[in-house]
Amino acid sequence: MENGNMIIRNRLSQRNENAVTGLELVILLVAVVLVIGYIGYEVFTHGKTPVPEVLQKQKQGMIPNAIVATSNLLTDPGGIIGYPAVDGTINGVPVLFTSQNPDMLGAFELTIQPFMMTTGAIDMGHASVFWVSGNDQEKLSLVQTPALVCPNWTIMQKLNFIPLKGADQDLMLEDTEQFVLLVCPAGHVAPYQQFTMTIAPQNGEILPLTRTVPFIITPFAILG
Repeated sequence: MENGNMIIRNRLSQRNENAVTGLELVILLVAVVLVIGYIGYEVFTHGKTPVPEVLQKQKQGMIPNAIVATSNLLTDPGGIIGYPAVDGTINGVPVLFTSQNPDMLGAFELTIQPFMMTTGAIDMGHASVFWVSGNDQEKLSLVQTPALVCPNWTIMQKLNFIPLKGADQDLMLEDTEQFVLLVCPAGHVAPYQQFTMTIAPQNGEILPLTRTVPFIITPFAILG
């Protein structure tokens, strides 16, 4: 009888150990998925792009933007489109350059939206766009005028990726909304030249985007 009880206790102990081992495995898998997801977001949206020096100077003596509001993350689902530095109309918005050069890119269109983990609206009304190319470093301001006079940036369009639902007319980028930006720095970029454009809202993590101009300038260049 005693031997039978010992066998039963051993079996129960083995079952408990197996249950604990299974629970630990599930916890480990969840932790791995979360870590991979976070790393994937960093690589997908930020890569290894350095923060522009002008942005670093602005943040000196302050808590880093990424720590202040890590839940408010931005991504660019559609990439960047570049346009030659020539006066004209881009998707209905008149653009005026301080100097023109059809052989260089001077205006850039991109769509931004909150990352899926975002829990609050991102204030784009007080955001800045930082432009770096070679020794050229600029801080661009938002303008809401019928024409975009460079160097500045504007919001061309506000969308909502939920069918049949429109975007608000305010400047708060909410969870299901997309803003189409048109950015026009003072400097232009030539073929093979690299630049970094950083979208920097006050209440969200910055979005630095580095691109290289293709070898030939066309009426519009898809930069990815």
